[in-house]
Amino acid sequence: MTEQEDFEKERETILKSLPDSVKQAFGTMGFCKPEKPEDDSDDEGEKPVHVVDNEFVPCLVMNPYDVPPRPVRDIYWHNLYMDKKKKKKLDELEYLVYHYGHDDPDDCYSFIAREDFKSYDAGMKEGFGNLPSAIQAKVDTGAELTEEEQQRVRALEEMNEDAKKDPVDRKRGNYPFKERHEKVKAPPAKRQKK
Repeated sequence: MTEQEDFEKERETILKSLPDSVKQAFGTMGFCKPEKPEDDSDDEGEKPVHVVDNEFVPCLVMNPYDVPPRPVRDIYWHNLYMDKKKKKKLDELEYLVYHYGHDDPDDCYSFIAREDFKSYDAGMKEGFGNLPSAIQAKVDTGAELTEEEQQRVRALEEMNEDAKKDPVDRKRGNYPFKERHEKVKAPPAKRQKK
């Protein structure tokens, strides 16, 4: 069996093992709490000013085979999958999400508990589909936005683009990418004549 055939068999086996509730979520847009930036301060319990407790940001539930193999799928997602499979709790598998607006392919995916995900419709009703008023005011006046504020603007733009697509066509992050078996192998070194 070739590397590609091994990969395709593994993918088919894993996807077949997932409950329908998990597979049906692939390509679903919604909202989740933003990842809290690592805080380097020594003050315990002090939150960065830009993190609000009831804040939710746009995200997209990803099929693990629509993200790069390493490290997101082959290490992080696979470890979660194997843990839930052993416990016979695949229906509780965390969502692998793309955080809309990120421009760093190494920092655009995370895992969220299913109960921490708000559907697109519910989030829109709660106003999460709008920019926070302070950012909107800066956009309206043409004021300079911080990188985080630019990310929030991009997030809503990307989500609005994806809202027009079928869930299966929603692909974000480090896409397209090469699978393990597609990696370019270096040609053998030429022997030098003596």
